[in-house]
Amino acid sequence: MTTGPLSGSEALTTVSIVAGPLVGPVLRRVVGMLAARADLPLDRLDDAVLVADLIAARAPAHVAEGRVDVKLEPGPRSLSLHVGPLRAGGGEALIVDAAVPGVGNVIEQLADELTVSPEDDGEFLHVRLAYAATTA
Repeated sequence: MTTGPLSGSEALTTVSIVAGPLVGPVLRRVVGMLAARADLPLDRLDDAVLVADLIAARAPAHVAEGRVDVKLEPGPRSLSLHVGPLRAGGGEALIVDAAVPGVGNVIEQLADELTVSPEDDGEFLHVRLAYAATTA
Protein backbone atom coordinates (compact mmCIF):
# COMPACT_ATOMS: atom_id res chain seq x y z
CA MET A 1 0.00 0.00 0.00
CA THR A 2 1.35 3.42 -0.88
CA THR A 3 0.21 6.86 0.14
CA GLY A 4 1.30 10.08 -1.50
CA PRO A 5 0.44 13.77 -1.47
CA LEU A 6 -2.16 15.29 -3.74
CA SER A 7 -3.18 18.85 -4.17
CA GLY A 8 -4.46 20.13 -0.85
CA SER A 9 -4.27 18.03 2.28
CA GLU A 10 -5.77 14.80 0.92
CA ALA A 11 -3.64 11.75 0.13
CA LEU A 12 -4.03 9.18 -2.62
CA THR A 13 -3.69 5.61 -1.34
CA THR A 14 -3.01 2.73 -3.68
CA VAL A 15 -3.46 -0.93 -2.81
CA SER A 16 -2.41 -3.81 -5.02
CA ILE A 17 -3.61 -7.19 -3.77
CA VAL A 18 -2.99 -10.56 -5.41
CA ALA A 19 -6.36 -11.91 -6.56
CA GLY A 20 -7.33 -14.36 -3.84
CA PRO A 21 -8.66 -14.63 -0.31
CA LEU A 22 -6.93 -11.50 1.04
CA VAL A 23 -8.60 -9.04 -1.34
CA GLY A 24 -11.72 -8.72 0.83
CA PRO A 25 -10.10 -8.30 4.25
CA VAL A 26 -7.42 -5.90 3.02
CA LEU A 27 -9.72 -3.72 0.90
CA ARG A 28 -12.42 -3.65 3.60
CA ARG A 29 -9.97 -2.34 6.21
CA VAL A 30 -8.36 0.23 3.96
CA VAL A 31 -11.73 1.56 2.76
CA GLY A 32 -13.05 1.70 6.34
CA MET A 33 -10.00 3.62 7.51
CA LEU A 34 -10.11 6.12 4.65
CA ALA A 35 -13.89 6.59 4.87
CA ALA A 36 -13.42 7.48 8.54
CA ARG A 37 -10.59 9.87 7.62
CA ALA A 38 -12.95 11.50 5.09
CA ASP A 39 -15.37 12.12 7.97
CA LEU A 40 -18.16 10.07 6.41
CA PRO A 41 -20.98 9.42 8.89
CA LEU A 42 -21.39 5.86 10.10
CA ASP A 43 -24.11 4.89 7.62
CA ARG A 44 -22.02 6.07 4.64
CA LEU A 45 -18.92 4.41 6.12
CA ASP A 46 -20.91 1.16 6.20
CA ASP A 47 -21.96 1.78 2.58
CA ALA A 48 -18.31 2.27 1.58
CA VAL A 49 -17.30 -1.00 3.26
CA LEU A 50 -20.18 -2.83 1.55
CA VAL A 51 -19.07 -1.48 -1.84
CA ALA A 52 -15.50 -2.56 -1.02
CA ASP A 53 -16.74 -6.06 -0.18
CA LEU A 54 -18.60 -6.31 -3.50
CA ILE A 55 -15.60 -5.05 -5.45
CA ALA A 56 -13.31 -7.47 -3.62
CA ALA A 57 -15.65 -10.39 -4.34
CA ARG A 58 -16.27 -9.58 -8.01
CA ALA A 59 -13.13 -7.80 -9.29
CA PRO A 60 -10.74 -10.81 -9.39
CA ALA A 61 -12.78 -12.30 -12.25
CA HIS A 62 -12.33 -9.10 -14.29
CA VAL A 63 -8.77 -7.91 -13.63
CA ALA A 64 -6.34 -7.67 -16.52
CA GLU A 65 -3.55 -9.17 -14.46
CA GLY A 66 -3.51 -11.42 -11.40
CA ARG A 67 -4.03 -8.63 -8.88
CA VAL A 68 -6.71 -6.17 -7.82
CA ASP A 69 -5.42 -2.59 -7.92
CA VAL A 70 -7.44 0.15 -6.25
CA LYS A 71 -6.56 3.83 -5.87
CA LEU A 72 -8.50 5.48 -3.07
CA GLU A 73 -8.87 9.20 -2.63
CA PRO A 74 -10.57 10.59 0.47
CA GLY A 75 -12.02 14.06 0.07
CA PRO A 76 -14.20 16.31 2.18
CA ARG A 77 -16.97 13.90 3.21
CA SER A 78 -16.29 11.67 0.19
CA LEU A 79 -14.26 8.67 -0.88
CA SER A 80 -13.38 7.80 -4.47
CA LEU A 81 -12.23 4.38 -5.64
CA HIS A 82 -10.45 3.83 -8.96
CA VAL A 83 -10.40 0.06 -9.69
CA GLY A 84 -8.24 -1.40 -12.46
CA PRO A 85 -6.81 -2.07 -14.87
CA LEU A 86 -9.62 -4.41 -15.79
CA ARG A 87 -9.90 -6.50 -18.95
CA ALA A 88 -11.96 -5.09 -21.82
CA GLY A 89 -15.60 -5.05 -20.71
CA GLY A 90 -14.56 -5.80 -17.13
CA GLY A 91 -15.87 -2.56 -15.65
CA GLU A 92 -19.43 -3.05 -16.86
CA ALA A 93 -19.26 -6.76 -16.02
CA LEU A 94 -18.16 -5.94 -12.47
CA ILE A 95 -21.12 -3.58 -12.07
CA VAL A 96 -23.54 -6.21 -13.43
CA ASP A 97 -22.02 -8.83 -11.10
CA ALA A 98 -22.78 -6.57 -8.11
CA ALA A 99 -26.49 -7.29 -8.41
CA VAL A 100 -27.90 -9.16 -5.43
CA PRO A 101 -31.11 -11.18 -5.91
CA GLY A 102 -34.06 -9.42 -4.30
CA VAL A 103 -32.01 -6.28 -3.64
CA GLY A 104 -30.79 -5.14 -7.05
CA ASN A 105 -27.46 -3.62 -7.95
CA VAL A 106 -25.91 -2.54 -4.68
CA ILE A 107 -23.03 -0.51 -6.14
CA GLU A 108 -25.42 1.47 -8.36
CA GLN A 109 -27.71 2.11 -5.40
CA LEU A 110 -24.96 3.28 -3.03
CA ALA A 111 -22.58 5.18 -5.31
CA ASP A 112 -22.99 8.89 -5.87
CA GLU A 113 -20.94 8.57 -9.05
CA LEU A 114 -20.25 5.40 -11.02
CA THR A 115 -18.38 5.36 -14.33
CA VAL A 116 -16.29 3.03 -16.44
CA SER A 117 -13.53 4.50 -18.56
CA PRO A 118 -10.99 3.06 -20.96
CA GLU A 119 -7.43 4.23 -20.33
CA ASP A 120 -4.07 3.39 -21.88
CA ASP A 121 -3.40 0.34 -19.73
CA GLY A 122 -6.96 -1.04 -19.50
CA GLU A 123 -10.45 -0.28 -18.33
CA PHE A 124 -11.14 1.35 -14.96
CA LEU A 125 -14.17 1.47 -12.68
CA HIS A 126 -14.64 4.73 -10.79
CA VAL A 127 -16.88 4.77 -7.72
CA ARG A 128 -17.47 7.83 -5.56
CA LEU A 129 -19.34 7.80 -2.27
CA ALA A 130 -20.17 11.08 -0.58
CA TYR A 131 -22.22 12.63 2.16
CA ALA A 132 -23.91 15.93 1.64
CA ALA A 133 -25.29 17.19 4.93
CA THR A 134 -28.82 18.45 4.55
CA THR A 135 -30.15 21.35 6.52
CA ALA A 136 -33.76 21.68 7.50
